[in-house]
Amino acid sequence: MRSPLLARLSGLLLTTTATAELLVSSHNDSRVLRFDEASGTSLGVFVANAGGQLSAPHGLAFGPDGHLYVASAGNDSVLRYDGVTGAFLGAFVPAGSGGLDYPVALVFRPDGLLYVSSQLSNQVLRYDATTGAFVDVFVTAAGGVNGPSDMVFGPDGSLYVVGRFNNRVVRFDGQSGAALGIFATTNLQQPFGLRFGPDGYLYVVSGNRATVERFHGVTGAWLDTPVTAATAGLNFPVGLAFAPDGTLLVASFSNSKLARCEVSSGVYLNDLVSSGSNGLNGSNFFVFRPPTTPVEPALQVAQDGAEVVARWPVTASGWTLQTSNDLAGVWSRYVGPVTRTAGQYEQRQPRTSARAFRRLVRP
Repeated sequence: MRSPLLARLSGLLLTTTATAELLVSSHNDSRVLRFDEASGTSLGVFVANAGGQLSAPHGLAFGPDGHLYVASAGNDSVLRYDGVTGAFLGAFVPAGSGGLDYPVALVFRPDGLLYVSSQLSNQVLRYDATTGAFVDVFVTAAGGVNGPSDMVFGPDGSLYVVGRFNNRVVRFDGQSGAALGIFATTNLQQPFGLRFGPDGYLYVVSGNRATVERFHGVTGAWLDTPVTAATAGLNFPVGLAFAPDGTLLVASFSNSKLARCEVSSGVYLNDLVSSGSNGLNGSNFFVFRPPTTPVEPALQVAQDGAEVVARWPVTASGWTLQTSNDLAGVWSRYVGPVTRTAGQYEQRQPRTSARAFRRLVRP
């Protein structure tokens, strides 16, 4: 876990602004395309795949070395590309290493390991994040996930994995990989992508329903369906993520676009990437190219009448608000209403006489 950012009552911590490019895996023609993350304007092809190494690209991730790693599902490997030029640097995880069979999601962790979901072997495998050497099987086929697709480490440190073929999200211990049980199932039909939102809730794509389902981030209870096919024009959605501007992006595979929606209400805003833009053919998963200089978000806490208001920039994608009554005590993840206005997230709580601290943390 990175060093948390703390604030009590009021204060300003380090903040900078940066923009990012959006890289999208174009599944049907095995390319990775570039778009402006704010306007959706085409910026050309990042991975042209002239040598034919890439096959059915799925998950994308930037590694600690700044290079782009792509799950090449069609040939059971993880490929590495120069993070600036897109030049092919070789197979980081060779075909079938450790039993890899149809890789989908990639997650680099501070433990120096790369986690890869192996969809057709029903496992999550781990590799050395520097050499690509196989390390071990982290989640076994007995863990209750059939067809592991996307996965994410939650604010509680657990690993949440989508089971595409048995329509569920299963939670695993983030240290041992032990199964902790089914976390969510309601309305999930061929689920794919999942992410925790700034409100602490878990958002999951339901492919066959062409929806995004929202679940309580602690209990897994189903809350609602904020994004539907009727409102956003989705056709077999796959990946989703929260953009630097705080909106929710959903990759709609069958009509090759990325829809942008408001987070709390799910209101459809527009197609950030229009259907077939830049030759996009089967929009699958996507990633934002990180800024050259890491951005540490500012957390501001102030009194507003009978309330205490915490604000932080919407560019703080992936950060979670926690609260505690004692700096040396137990910190609890805040789960509840978070609004977005004027480029900031805002969370309000009644003011009490007890002292309270807040911090932003990144799993």
